[in-house]
Amino acid sequence: MTPSDSPNSPGRSRAELIDEFLELQPRMRRRLTRVIPSDLHAEMGAWTVQQMQALHVIARRSGVTMGELAGCLEAASLSSATQMADRLVKLGLVERMSDPGDRRLVRVALSARGRDLLRRREAAWREGMGKALEALTDDECATLVRLLERAVGPSPSEGTPGWLAS
Repeated sequence: MTPSDSPNSPGRSRAELIDEFLELQPRMRRRLTRVIPSDLHAEMGAWTVQQMQALHVIARRSGVTMGELAGCLEAASLSSATQMADRLVKLGLVERMSDPGDRRLVRVALSARGRDLLRRREAAWREGMGKALEALTDDECATLVRLLERAVGPSPSEGTPGWLAS
């Protein structure tokens, strides 16, 4: 990096900075993916991004109805949420149960296998993120978090912050 390439260089346009940011994202994803143990990576290989999103919604809410799941997944209809739940049941990641307050409703909740896999994945991602941020001071990490919070806006109202509710 030359002095004119420094992040504070006045010669870089907003468009160039956005391009650089977008180029860094796949590198960060690859770096984080490398820390996931091979056995866990193999187990997760069949999961789609949408299934992972659904699992996190189900985990944060300790179980959901199909309507709640559809509401939390972007552009998901009730039938697509039901199909998603069916696939997750077949993978052994969630279980169906009757709603105690209304026997007509069906809820899905994480199975023991689903909880274990999400817990192991979260631990691996935390480890990877810790390694990725080792070169930063605590103040620099705090600045990075504040800047990302400003960039992404307020947190969604869908539940507990973080990857997985404890």
